[in-house]
Amino acid sequence: MRNENESHYFICGKLLGDGCITKQTGRKPRFQFMHRVEDFEWTNHCYEILKPYLPLNPPVYRKVIDLRLKKGFSESYVVQSKTSSVITSIYEQWYPKGQKKLPTDFLEQYLNEQALAWRYQDDGHLKIVNNVAQKIILSTDGFTKEENTWLSDYLFRKFHLKFLRDGQNRLILYDQFQIIYFLNLISPWLHGSMDRKKLPE
Repeated sequence: MRNENESHYFICGKLLGDGCITKQTGRKPRFQFMHRVEDFEWTNHCYEILKPYLPLNPPVYRKVIDLRLKKGFSESYVVQSKTSSVITSIYEQWYPKGQKKLPTDFLEQYLNEQALAWRYQDDGHLKIVNNVAQKIILSTDGFTKEENTWLSDYLFRKFHLKFLRDGQNRLILYDQFQIIYFLNLISPWLHGSMDRKKLPE
């Protein structure tokens, strides 16, 4: 196992994004994340970064019938862990009553530039109109309004980023200078498969 702090930065970003920790009754929790099939490179990159720290199984292809979708099904890659004491400890902080809740102490310790980069690549969107960046959207609708208010306040205190919360309970960055600053801040951890989330050249 490598430096625990380093792993927790990435785990923090993942749990803010598309990651979760699942727990069946009577069993120990397991760490999991899933991405659409088109983002296999990103899925595999996350797996390769995290596997020295967590007992992860390799990405597994999954096809789910869903008649609401135009093609009638969804395709994704899922990474799930075995159990470990590290995952159990993190579960207790993020799921204190079996429900996901922002652990402010954990975030103040581990939400750094690396975590923010992973969080953005998981659930963030860069809107560009006429080759100009209009806004960055972080999909945070899985958290309460109060949690997202705390998160936006923390991002301002920590990074001087002025995220606003919209009517869909997402965090939005509108200011042009702030968008450029944000993307430069996280650029060392942007994966090559995520070019759609970078500024146009």
